[in-house]
Amino acid sequence: MDLRKIENLIQVADYGSFSKAASVIGVAQSALGRQVRKLEEECGCPLLYRNGRGVSLTPEGEKLLDRLRPLLRQMDAVVSAFHDDQRSPSGQVTVGLTPTLCKMIGMRLIADLWQKHPRIQLNIVTGYSGYVHEWLTNARVDIAVLHDARRSQHLVVDPLAELRLALVSPRQALSPSARRLTEIDVKQLQGLPLVLPTKNHGLRRTVEYAASQAGATLDVVFEVDALDLMNDIVVRGMAHTVLAAPAFQAELTAGTVVARTLVNPGVSTKLMLATASSRPLTQAVKVVHETLRDLMREMASSPAHGGYLSLAQPTAT
Repeated sequence: MDLRKIENLIQVADYGSFSKAASVIGVAQSALGRQVRKLEEECGCPLLYRNGRGVSLTPEGEKLLDRLRPLLRQMDAVVSAFHDDQRSPSGQVTVGLTPTLCKMIGMRLIADLWQKHPRIQLNIVTGYSGYVHEWLTNARVDIAVLHDARRSQHLVVDPLAELRLALVSPRQALSPSARRLTEIDVKQLQGLPLVLPTKNHGLRRTVEYAASQAGATLDVVFEVDALDLMNDIVVRGMAHTVLAAPAFQAELTAGTVVARTLVNPGVSTKLMLATASSRPLTQAVKVVHETLRDLMREMASSPAHGGYLSLAQPTAT
């Protein structure tokens, strides 16, 4: 049954006249009459009484419209809700962030979405890149920021930014001249007691590869996959670590640690926006995806972050 015919029948019944309904709908009266007659043939009974003063519904017509009007209202509501979702997406989106990224943009992401897209319910979970990768694959998160992730049959990744890494040292372990340095060669990691993530995480592999390139052997005395505990170990003077400086922003501000950018070779980690290839992106996930990208662009262009953060160049697929 053609919904347009039903809607036109309702107009004729409401106005009590073919001519008035045709004028409102914007069709010829003869065409409107043919539509109603076709509908009556499909139903197998007359739906309108026709007389010189106009038209009115037959009992069968009344029964038909009583049943169809609620369905039409429901259809209108569905279409209206769909349009609302396009203009103002809604739904739950779970984002996986590494601890450093959570410190850098977690609060800003929440605030931005809360202000601009209040119908999106944002959940943030945090863990090192290896864990977040697993959560994405297992559908625990909808979108993630991963370190040095590669496109695969399970993941769709887009380059987001490049984060330069630094040697973060307890202030009391350095001489005054060392504290004034802003850079340090990777080969000088040789012999330093280090606290690093466990070996199944991208940052650890990045640091070990840079050390091998520089001919340095790492002395990892603590393997820790908890950023707060890693910070405490460094602040207490028990070890140094290699991370992006923002992970220690509070400690750097307080002056309890010193961060020196690693050079020769420079050491950085590529941040990738990742989604699961097997799951379609909802409108809400697309909004979060673009918001993450916008926030990273804004931070990379800020002088406060320009020393360690730069936008990644798109890679050919």
